[in-house]
Amino acid sequence: MSPKGIFEPTGPEIDQAFALISSWPEYAESPLICARGLAQTLGVGSVWIKDESKRFGLGGVKALGAPYGLKKQLLQLGLEPGSEECRAYVAVAATDGNHGLAVVWAAGKFNCRAKIFVGQDVDPARMRRIVDCGGELVTVEGTYDDAVLAAEEYAQADHVLLITDTDYRGDLVVTRDIMAGYAVLGVECARQLQSQDAEIDKIYLQCGVGGMAAGCAIGYWHQSGIKPNVCSVEPVTAACVKASIEKGAPTRVPGKLLTRMVGLSCGYPSLPALKILQDVCFDNIAIDDECAKNAQESLMTGVNGDGPVDTWDTGISGIAGLWHVAHDPDLRRKHGLDATSRILVVNSEGAIPSEYL
Repeated sequence: MSPKGIFEPTGPEIDQAFALISSWPEYAESPLICARGLAQTLGVGSVWIKDESKRFGLGGVKALGAPYGLKKQLLQLGLEPGSEECRAYVAVAATDGNHGLAVVWAAGKFNCRAKIFVGQDVDPARMRRIVDCGGELVTVEGTYDDAVLAAEEYAQADHVLLITDTDYRGDLVVTRDIMAGYAVLGVECARQLQSQDAEIDKIYLQCGVGGMAAGCAIGYWHQSGIKPNVCSVEPVTAACVKASIEKGAPTRVPGKLLTRMVGLSCGYPSLPALKILQDVCFDNIAIDDECAKNAQESLMTGVNGDGPVDTWDTGISGIAGLWHVAHDPDLRRKHGLDATSRILVVNSEGAIPSEYL
């Protein structure tokens, strides 16, 4: 069984992304950790943690998407990525942290400049890291969603490439390409599980606009042939995917979207991602900051004999969602968690280097 043909990225697009990304000299498959102590603590059969904390040296899964999206944009213009001609182009994106850093890294890799739009409440440590990596920051009034619109408007200028992982209209090729990059994560998970003769029942995935979660799900489905059972996890203050799936239509979450899970401070979903998540999600949950903080502190020190996990405020979110469900009797019954359950989660980022804190 393969993903339905209506989904984008398609199977051939995922294969193309995997072939290209895996050919880069910086590429290495990220670890898949069997967290036996965590599984015992949560009363489930197994928990597998896909650990993105060292991906491409940036410490985050977003580094799979932006470089591939930018390279595809340059190739479509007839440019050789990294050539002198690329210096005339500016890669532009909005971010609440990790995607912006990945765009700046990609721009440096391919000899472009980078301009990153942020809302008013982005974590200062993440902004300093973006600047140190060579990006130009533009702060706009409002939230991440306002920064998305500002980046799109700026991208109307000549020699500007919009490298956005969110698509409010459903027609941006670059967003589909970035999701194909994220699908590499799911392909790796499926291959690693198969190599260890392991199977999973459910995947708990953090969502901002939904691109990473949808990409991971479609990549896993494409590689394994098994449609995944996904539970989306969001902050209670920014649960746009949950609201959209429950209402059956894209739904905007109002307010400042403030949360310690700063990479998930998004008020409106990416439409191609939502389409996939509507199909693969068996539930959609929202967790509070205290739950995420407790899970992060526990994982970073090691749970029940497990080694410490290098994770951070956004990276922990999917794991924290599983933590929340496992400790809530009603949700535990609803999700069918028991001593035989086999769960996959993603640690989507490592700790921010101490010099930025």
